[in-house]
This record gives sequence, structure tokens and C-alpha cells, in this order.
Amino acid sequence: MHKKSSGFVTGDCSCKPGSPTSNPSVFPVTFLPLDCDSPSGDSCDWYRNCLEKKYPCEPSSNAYAIRYAEKFCRSFDKRRAKFSPDGQKWMDGVRKCLQVSLVPLLRPWANPTCKGIREKAFASHIPCYLNPDKDVPSICDLDCLEYYKIFWTIKGSFIKLDTAWESFKGMWNIGTKCPLSRSRQFGQCVEQKVNGVIKFVKLKIQNFMKRKRRSTDPLPEADAQSRFADGVGSAIASTLKWNTDVMDWLAFPGRFEDFNHLEIIIALADKKALGIVTALVLSVDFNQVIHEFASAVEKGKLPLQVDGYNVWVKSLASCSDKSCDNTQTLAVSDKPPKWNGAAGISHGNVGLCGAIAVLIVLMDKLFY
Repeated sequence: MHKKSSGFVTGDCSCKPGSPTSNPSVFPVTFLPLDCDSPSGDSCDWYRNCLEKKYPCEPSSNAYAIRYAEKFCRSFDKRRAKFSPDGQKWMDGVRKCLQVSLVPLLRPWANPTCKGIREKAFASHIPCYLNPDKDVPSICDLDCLEYYKIFWTIKGSFIKLDTAWESFKGMWNIGTKCPLSRSRQFGQCVEQKVNGVIKFVKLKIQNFMKRKRRSTDPLPEADAQSRFADGVGSAIASTLKWNTDVMDWLAFPGRFEDFNHLEIIIALADKKALGIVTALVLSVDFNQVIHEFASAVEKGKLPLQVDGYNVWVKSLASCSDKSCDNTQTLAVSDKPPKWNGAAGISHGNVGLCGAIAVLIVLMDKLFY
């Protein structure tokens, strides 16, 4: 009531044992299961039965418990057997840590907004990845291939990354938080094992607004930015007919001049080489994939439409690592494509007008 967790009990809050309250309906109480205050991490239902029950945020754009956390948690459950004992122990520890970090929000004196819940939850991701629990390895202790395998496996549980990038960002950018000695070892591991498994390219795009959209529940700015980048990636994957059974991708914003002229970085991952796909299929031929991509850019065969914008891919470059600071130009488009019959991606009622100031804080170098 007074947003205090300690100190003297004021007169309006005091009562005698057994005495009825004068107006019991003024401050409704949500009764939660007894185990809500001490989650073991074994059940993903905690988000629905505890956090979402006390704070029903699912209908809002700031939803966290159901839209992200529960799905994140269940993806650990379904794919646990794919990982090493250390990887499994890390994932179990992280699941518990992420739930325990939100328990203070269930206290009677807590009264967070849906946005506040979401911000606190995202803020807990990096600490939980680094120090999940006692006697549980840190993400810094995992082999680099194990780390990437975990990341791309969990990412693959989302049909579209859409606004879930905010959930993934902590894991994607975790590298600079590890001890320097471990970062160097990880960097060597990446050079030896990962460079042929994951490739990065950078697009420079120009947008032309087709129509304006109205939104009754605008997304947070960072979500709008990641949603647009994901939409561009989806449109490209559809146009170029990428085989997502064996190759996954991740699109995120890079540097920008303004919304009409911006950069998007796309990571391409060979799921076969990472051990995520075990079926009898060939690994990804990145040379062919990138050659076809470059040819489509150069010939103006990528007429994309995303959330009311005609998107012109003006150039494509390869990157030496995920920061894409060092690039080699692969293709340049001299004139806009024709957008009739273009591959279009729409995200419902959410518009991007005025919402784009591309993420500046995104891409810390990962173990480089």
C-alpha cells in the first residue's frame, strides 16, 4: 500500500488478529501457489501461474512472461538432450536464476508496471548467464561451439524472432563480460571451429514509405527496430528461398544515418555443422548462398516490402566477425527494384513511423 518493505506499521495498516478489515475490497489480493516464492526452475509454468497471474500483461506490447520467458524456458526443456552435461547444467541453472530474480515482484508491496517487469527481467539475463547458481558453470566456461549451439537452438524455437531480439540480446552480446583470459581462449576457439559454421553479411538499405499505419499499442522503440530488421531478414529468406531446415539466420540493426538510410547485419548459421540438425542432409554451401544473395542485390531482384515500407537493398558486404567493422563489398545496386509482386512482411497493427532510431548499443564484440 505504502510501497515499503520494512519499518513501522502505520495505523491504517495495523489490525488485531481475528478482526475483520473495515473495507476488504479496497485492495484486492491475488492468491498465488505456495511455490511461487521459491521457484526451483524445474517448471516453466511458473511464469504463467505466478508472474502472469499476479500481473496480467500478456495483452500489452510490454508482455514478457508469456511472450518471451515461458517460450524461452520451454525451448530449454525440449532440446536439453542435445547438449553436453555442462551445457545442460548451465541451462538448468539459468532457468532457475531467471525465475528467482523476478520473485521480489510478487511481494505484496511491489506494484510494477508491465514495462517495469519487462525491464527488470531483461536486466537479469546477463547476470544469470554469467553466474546462474552455486556449482553451476558460467557461460564463459562453455566451449565456443556449445555456446553457439545453445544460442541457435533456442533461437530456432521462435518461428520469427520479431520483438524477441531483446530476450536474445543479452546472450548474443555476453562476450565482453567474461574474464579476459577466457575471452582470448574463446576467440581462438572461434577462429578454429566457428568461422566456417557462421557467416556475417551487412546490408545497406533505403526505405520508401508506402502508407502510414496507426497503432493502439505502440511497441517500445527497441522492439520496433528489431521487428523491422527481422522483417527485412524474413523477406530476404522468402525471396531467396533459403533452406531453413539446415540454415538459420538472424537479422539485427547496425549503424544508421536515419531511418531512410540504415544498415542491417545478418548472421547465417549452418545447423548441420553445429550439430543441431542430425538428419542426413548436406551442410550449408555458404559460397553458393552468398553468391546468390549478391547476384540478387546487383540485379535488383530483391524488391522487399516490410511494415508499409518499400525496402531497397543498395549494397551487400561480407564481414570478418559479428561486429561487421571490417567488410568487403560483394554487390552494389545502382537503381531501385520494381516492387510489384514483392515479398512482403507485415506485423499486424504495429507501425514504425517515428519509432526508428536504430539500436546503437547492440553489438559489442563477442569474444574477439
